[in-house]
Amino acid sequence: MACQDCGLDPMCSILEYAEEGSNVPEGVLLRRRKVARGETIFLKDDKFRSVFAVKSGSFKTYVPKASGQDQVVGFHVIGELIGMEGLSGLRYPYTARALQDSSVCELRMESLADTGYLLEELQQGIIKMLSTEVAFNHQLITTLIHQSADQRLAGFLLNLTRRLRARGMRQLEFQIGMSRSDIGSYLGLASETVSRVFTRFQKSGLIQLRHKRLRLLDLEGLREIAEH
Repeated sequence: MACQDCGLDPMCSILEYAEEGSNVPEGVLLRRRKVARGETIFLKDDKFRSVFAVKSGSFKTYVPKASGQDQVVGFHVIGELIGMEGLSGLRYPYTARALQDSSVCELRMESLADTGYLLEELQQGIIKMLSTEVAFNHQLITTLIHQSADQRLAGFLLNLTRRLRARGMRQLEFQIGMSRSDIGSYLGLASETVSRVFTRFQKSGLIQLRHKRLRLLDLEGLREIAEH
C-alpha cells in the first residue's frame, strides 16, 4: 500500500523518510518486516517499545485468558497501527498475532529521541497518529452497540470495508484471515451463530464467502440490516 495511506505517515513525514539523504539514524524505522501466519509481534504486558503499521496481511489483538478462551479485542488490516495503547502504561495491553502471512513497518518509539528532531515536532506526529486511531476505534464501538447477531455482523463487515477504503483500498472483495471463533469473540457471539448468520447473508445474496475470500454483493442491504 502507498505510504501516504499508512497510519505511520504523520511521523514518517516529520522524519522525512521519503526524502533522499534523510539524516535519521538507522534502526528507528524497520521497513516491511515479514511476519509469518501465527507469529506474534509482541505479547500482553511486554514492555512498550514500538508502534507497528500493517503493510500487508492482517492481525488480531487479544487478551489471553486462563480458561484458554482468549478475548479478541481487535482486528487490524493494512495501513492500521498496532500497539499505540502501550504508550499510556508503557506496556502492551494485549497480544498481537498475524492471521496470515503479513508484513509490518516498525517505528521504534524509544529511539525517537535519537533522531535530532525537536520534541514538539515529534509530539505533533504522535498526536496525529493517535487522532486517526481514535476515529477508527469510535467506528468500531458503534458496531458493537447493536442488539441482534445480524446487526452486529453486518455492521462489522461494513466497518471493515470503510477502514480498507480509508486506506486506499477500493475493492469490495478481500481476504479475511479471522476465524468464526475470533469474530464471535470480538462481537460477543458464539462461533456457531456467526456461521449461521454468514450462511443467511449468502443465501440472501448479500455476500459471497469462499475459502475466506469475502465479496460484498449488496452494501445497501447490509446497511439496512445494520441500521434497522
